[in-house]
Amino acid sequence: MPEHHAKLKEFKQPDLSVGQSFPFYHETTGDNKKGEEGKRMEIHCRVGGTPFPKVAWKKGQWLQLDDGGRFQVTCNAETGKCMLAVKNCRMTDMGKYRVVATNEFGESAFHFHVDMEKGKEGNPAVVGFKAKLKSRKVKEKKELTPEEKEKEILELLKKSNPKHYERICLDNGFFDFRMILKKLKGMQNVEHVEPEAETVRVMKKLKHVSCNDEGTAVFETHLENVAPGTNVQWFHNGELLEMADQPDQPKRHEFRKVGNVHQLIIRNCALGDAGNYTMEVGKERFDAALTIKEKPLKFEMELKDKSAKVHGRVMFMCVITQRGKKVHWLKDGKEIDLRHNNGRIEAVTEGKQHRLNVTELNMADAGKYSIKVGNIETSAQLTVTAPPIKFRHRLVNTEVAERGLAVFDCSVNNKEAPAKWTINGKVVKTGGRYKITKGDIHSLEIKDVALKDNNAKVAVSFGDAKSNAVLHVNAKPIKIVTKLTNVKCKIGDPAEFSTAIDLHDDKVQFTWLKDDKPIDPKDKKYEMKRNRGRYMLRVKRASVDDEGHYAFQVRGCHQEATLSCSSPPSVKNSWLDMLRKTPMRAKVGEKLEIEIPLDGRAPMNITWNNGRTSLSNHGRFKIEIDNDRRVAKLTIDPVRTEDTGIYEATVSNDCGEVQIEIPVQIIDKPAPPSGQVALSDVTANSVKLNWNPPIEHQSKVEGYVIEMKDPITGKWTKVADVDRNTHDYTVGGLKEGDEYQFRVMSKNELGLSDPLNSECVVPLSPNQAPRVEPEVIEHLAHNPIYVKAGATASIKIPCQGNPPPSVMWLHEDEEIIPSKHHRAKKYSSMNEVELVIKKCKASDSGTYEAKIFNNSGGIEVMANVVVLDVPDMSKSRVKFDKVTDKCVGISWTKPEDGSSPLKGYVIERCVADNYELWEKVGEVPGDATKFDCDKCKEDTRYYFRVSALNDQGQGAPVTSSPVTCATAQVAPTVDDAVIAAFAKAPIKVKFGQTCRINIPMKGGQPPPTVTWEKDGKPIEDDGHRVVVDHSDHDAAHISVHKAVTDDAGKYVCRIKNSSGEVKIPVQVEVIAPPAKVEGDIKFNNVSSKGVDLEWTPVKDDGGLPVTNYIIERKEEGRKVWSQVGKTPGTTCKFHATGIPGKKYQYRVKAVNGAAEGDTSKESDLITLKDDFDTPDKVQGEINKVDSTDDSITINWEPVTNDGGSPIIGYVVERRKKGQSGWVKCNEPEDCTKPELRVNRLQKGGDYEFRVMAVNAAGESDPSVPSRAYQATMSMAPPGEPTDLKLLDSTNTTMTLGWREADLCGGSDILGYEIELKMEGDEKWVPYSSGPIRGNRFTLKGLQKGKSYQARIRTLNKGAHSRWYYMNKNLLAAETLILPEFKMTPELEVAMRKGIEVKAGTTIRLHVPYHARPRPTIKWTRDGEVIDEALVNDMEGISQLQIRGTRSWHTGKYTIALTNSSGTKTLDINCVVIDVPTAPIGPLATSNITDSGVTLTWKAPKHDGGNRIKAYTIQKREARGRGWATISGKVRDCKYAVTDLPKGRSFHFQVSAENEIGLGEGLQTKDVIFFKQKVEKVQIEELTHEEKDLRKPPQVSVPLKSRKVPDGVKVTLSCSISGKPYPNIRWMKNGMEICDKNIFKENVIGLCRLVIKKSRVSDSGVYKVVATNEVGEAETEATLTITL
Repeated sequence: MPEHHAKLKEFKQPDLSVGQSFPFYHETTGDNKKGEEGKRMEIHCRVGGTPFPKVAWKKGQWLQLDDGGRFQVTCNAETGKCMLAVKNCRMTDMGKYRVVATNEFGESAFHFHVDMEKGKEGNPAVVGFKAKLKSRKVKEKKELTPEEKEKEILELLKKSNPKHYERICLDNGFFDFRMILKKLKGMQNVEHVEPEAETVRVMKKLKHVSCNDEGTAVFETHLENVAPGTNVQWFHNGELLEMADQPDQPKRHEFRKVGNVHQLIIRNCALGDAGNYTMEVGKERFDAALTIKEKPLKFEMELKDKSAKVHGRVMFMCVITQRGKKVHWLKDGKEIDLRHNNGRIEAVTEGKQHRLNVTELNMADAGKYSIKVGNIETSAQLTVTAPPIKFRHRLVNTEVAERGLAVFDCSVNNKEAPAKWTINGKVVKTGGRYKITKGDIHSLEIKDVALKDNNAKVAVSFGDAKSNAVLHVNAKPIKIVTKLTNVKCKIGDPAEFSTAIDLHDDKVQFTWLKDDKPIDPKDKKYEMKRNRGRYMLRVKRASVDDEGHYAFQVRGCHQEATLSCSSPPSVKNSWLDMLRKTPMRAKVGEKLEIEIPLDGRAPMNITWNNGRTSLSNHGRFKIEIDNDRRVAKLTIDPVRTEDTGIYEATVSNDCGEVQIEIPVQIIDKPAPPSGQVALSDVTANSVKLNWNPPIEHQSKVEGYVIEMKDPITGKWTKVADVDRNTHDYTVGGLKEGDEYQFRVMSKNELGLSDPLNSECVVPLSPNQAPRVEPEVIEHLAHNPIYVKAGATASIKIPCQGNPPPSVMWLHEDEEIIPSKHHRAKKYSSMNEVELVIKKCKASDSGTYEAKIFNNSGGIEVMANVVVLDVPDMSKSRVKFDKVTDKCVGISWTKPEDGSSPLKGYVIERCVADNYELWEKVGEVPGDATKFDCDKCKEDTRYYFRVSALNDQGQGAPVTSSPVTCATAQVAPTVDDAVIAAFAKAPIKVKFGQTCRINIPMKGGQPPPTVTWEKDGKPIEDDGHRVVVDHSDHDAAHISVHKAVTDDAGKYVCRIKNSSGEVKIPVQVEVIAPPAKVEGDIKFNNVSSKGVDLEWTPVKDDGGLPVTNYIIERKEEGRKVWSQVGKTPGTTCKFHATGIPGKKYQYRVKAVNGAAEGDTSKESDLITLKDDFDTPDKVQGEINKVDSTDDSITINWEPVTNDGGSPIIGYVVERRKKGQSGWVKCNEPEDCTKPELRVNRLQKGGDYEFRVMAVNAAGESDPSVPSRAYQATMSMAPPGEPTDLKLLDSTNTTMTLGWREADLCGGSDILGYEIELKMEGDEKWVPYSSGPIRGNRFTLKGLQKGKSYQARIRTLNKGAHSRWYYMNKNLLAAETLILPEFKMTPELEVAMRKGIEVKAGTTIRLHVPYHARPRPTIKWTRDGEVIDEALVNDMEGISQLQIRGTRSWHTGKYTIALTNSSGTKTLDINCVVIDVPTAPIGPLATSNITDSGVTLTWKAPKHDGGNRIKAYTIQKREARGRGWATISGKVRDCKYAVTDLPKGRSFHFQVSAENEIGLGEGLQTKDVIFFKQKVEKVQIEELTHEEKDLRKPPQVSVPLKSRKVPDGVKVTLSCSISGKPYPNIRWMKNGMEICDKNIFKENVIGLCRLVIKKSRVSDSGVYKVVATNEVGEAETEATLTITL
């Protein structure tokens, strides 16, 4: 029997159903292998098995050959090929070898013998080795170093038996045995030699151990012959102990081994550690017992007397000798209730230590405290003392304004102590002007303080503790709330001055003055009013005499303003009446002029708006205003359709403005109707058309024209005209059966629009079934539609019917649904139906059926589609008919695809060792299915493959199993162990899972065929659920997916060839889940705590016993079922709990070892409730009564409805502000009244609370959470805010203002809280997320048009004031506001003094404003638009920014804000400190002599903000580059230059200079040549040879691209030569540069272009073109200007 069969019992049994198998060999080497001395030898084999086995090569009985040195070992898990190679073979390599394959199911070995031949004498490897042996020298012994000795002993230990390690170390003088073993273990490439098993010898036995409680126990034994790596384990009463493997993870149990000594150490022993301990060393076991001695019960440390103060804390502690004892704490002989004490008293037990903690002590906590443990007891006395009264904070001097509220407060350490208040020695009590409060804060409030109360002495006393303070009263200064402003009005209109101060005393004296003279209140020309600090003077009818200075005087407060009367612009009423009767009209493309006659004081300005944008004076628009003629004019040339609309002209002057709306109508052809022309109500002679009006409404539509296309001539004829409000028309007089088309066009006085065409329609009588022409049906039935694979197929069927038919498409009797068949699209219209199939496949071939129908009937039309594809041989099989030593005969089955006739087959072959290299061996015609390959080699293994050909190409091949050409035929075999394993136990598969049967097979020549049977019937491969895999030629595979009970039975695998057959029976069992629970679920014992469920057992357990039942439930209104429990075993009863008052449904399912069964029918709804209900939830607000640094006392309104059961108590929950989780504070028994003190809070923390009432039925719903209260010492409430008023409002926001509170309540005011209540609603809603700072706030998120009530209160750190209510309702509506500038300190300084900036820096003007609606903003400088400015307009602020400032930016900057309420302007003078600009040219020349010239110029336009000091005159020779200064102190704008060299040419330049420096220069345009007068010279005529010295232009230094910022000077230059010197032209973006602001010069070949101040528009491609009579040259570069 083979070796691996004998070892099968030591391994696991493979599960053949999932593909597991024993190791086996596909190929092996022969029994004998020959090698030659000095050469390389290779041994090959191929193994298999699942999982893939580990392969080892061995020589003799034990020597394992590993990869390294002369041996090379390789193994490929994918191919199974393994190799052993021996390099430079020796004669000692001769002997017996074996290769062993091992996995978890078995081991298989193959034995072979290696013979070694003597090497030839000429072999250099052999000769060289012998020569080395003869010539070797004997080494002399030398003294070794300690390192060399250690290395030598390590090499010796590597070759020795581990049991001799200790003796070898001692013999060689190494006594640190552990160090040597550690180094030996760390060495690489150490070959471990397994020692022969010897019996463990006991040198010292394991002894019984006893120790005290909490002591340390040590078990120790001495053992010999314990092999290294032997597993040593310790057990306590049969359970494995957990050891401390790592030093950083200490444990109570530790195992130590030092040499032969083995120890078990148990630390901190307890009673549970007593028992039997077993040491297991390999197969040896040693036992011993541990006994724990427990100390007698007594106190190691007793309680000690304690003393503490009120509100303090104390801890009692004792220690006993035994652990785990139950203790009882007593006070004055009564056991302490540790559960119901609000958390003040807490008992803690840690081992033998017991502690009692008592917090928040009061006088009642004093007494005798005891602890009782068993029969022993110890006691201690607690003394609680109250501290003497001391001030936490004393009274402080208070300073208040006249008629204000004065508050004196203090606090002491005992809030119950009575307080005595005195003022100037007289006792005061609550009443009248005085209010006294007590508690944590004692306070005295004095209302309506008068000046006579100044320096009053206020005192308070608590027994012997006293505190004093002084009251100081200040006369209240008058603060101006609203300033007096200048007033402008029309002559004859009233004028009104108003101001507001914070003095509301109606008895104070005030005076109005005009031009410093008091105004008599009795003068009928004036009207004076005052109301709560607001004062008003009204001039009833203003005239020119009323202009002047007006002033308001009250108790040292003086204000002034001016009144001016003016005449604003207006429009003549006659012109407006004419405009209303006849609006402006024009045709598209014409010129439109709008002229407005005006009245009013000049000068007047005008702005135009077309309803979408503001118009400017450029392009098609021209804006004019003639102040002399009083006429404004707007010209649009030419007009467009979009110019239709309401034009708004705003005319303004210093006295006001007027707006005129001018309707303009531009007439054009109308747009075509929108959408499509819909066809409906089709009859035999009529059809109804429907269309939509045009989307564009610029051009008026007067009607529609309907036209029809003649079915015979194809010409369009007019059918009808309809009016603009008609969008449907019924066309009659049609001929049944003819095809018609219609179109609709819009019309007006200018013509017709483009047409909108309809689909074609055939008139039919109503209720006609769909009809298809017989020729069409006949054509589709007998003419298949051919389409290539991957292309798109289309089936179109023209049809008629009334009403329009619908269609349903079927393919091979299966309906085509777009959601399922994604490549198919269905289309239908009134005259045609169509099916489109994209990316056709072979499976799309077949018969298609179109069922066309309407409510009058239907018709079916058939069509055939043929998809032309290459042949598919995926289901064909290649069989071997004959196999000889030189010939292989194969056959195959034809492919099933018949879309195109077969032309033939191509047969290919490859050698098994080179699977990638295929060669063609023959072709056969399409009707043949056999082929004989007679060009084979003996003992060679081959693969064959066959592919089919048709008109579409060559299909994918089908590959055969491997075949070996040999004369011998071998029957297939299967290992007996495999057959026995299948026969021993059936394969069990769970219901719904996959059953896999894998059978490894051997041999078989010719290759065998594999067939499967079940219960005597053949099994067919359907390609989906049942799959037979023939791709593995070394095993038989079958897979049954989604197994059902019918798949159980006896399977037989037949492996057969011409030499024999093997049958392998396999029994398969399918384990199913249990059946569904039948019947209804019964309910018993229903209460608020739960319900008892009961059901009938399942009838079918699915082949396995029922293990338990699973109960699920669903809450009413939800869709999710959740598991609530399982029953033990087969019990059919269960008690389900839930939330009282909730309604639930239940269902049950059974479970067995296979799976869970189906759920039962859902039960009826059941409500978990008692005979009574839970109480109603707590209503109203939860209030704070008191607070300390670690507690808050709250109260609430008691519940009115107890639900039919008395209230047991209340449960309070808390959470920190901002958190989501709630923490329970008490039990219901601890809070029977609607008030609770919540302790153990964090100091300064903000907490929210909610309350639930509790009765016998359970807890009520939680109350609404309270607002956040802070855990801090209680403070007095602050004063109330007053004078709440509306400052501004929009449709969704309101801005409120108020007077801040005068009193802080002893703590800093955090801010204010505002709430709103909508009219008709009873709920106040907070509109601020936290305390509001300041005295104004904007409320957002309001509803447009709704009315609201408002209230406000003050918040400090510990309290809040009473609510202050606004006396009127507020309406959320838009408030129109005239533009007004918000004068910041910086803006006021800029207006008054102007601003100065240095050149090169940035001008930044920030102007905040307030206006509604949002105004249009316009910035100007000296009345001109600023092009270079960057303006950023945002809501409430406009920002102007000019970078890189220069002197010409100096001027008056004006911002104008304009909205429907008016216009406001603001001026700011800005001066840029810079060098002067260039003098104003031209630089004129006169009086030119042979050595001098006179220059004249004009002063610069901008002096740079400083006076011009002088002018500098410079000169430059025409051929030079540098400027030379002639004079730098010229005062006038004229200078005579003298003493110039004669016969030279010069350029001249003049620059202005101020304190900052020298500005830019003004140059002469032309070169000035100074001629020298000379006599004529006679020159004789010379003769010379002519030579062409001309040269074409050449660029020596090209232009370079540059990237510069905006607003700087830019120079581009290049060098060009040529003879004659070329003509130079500068180009930008292909156009010649003609800009006067760009300077160009050409000096001796240097060409320069200078841009004095760069702009973004200067960016582009610049080119220099040089041309002379010989040629042309050019160079270019890119200039980029960045912002």
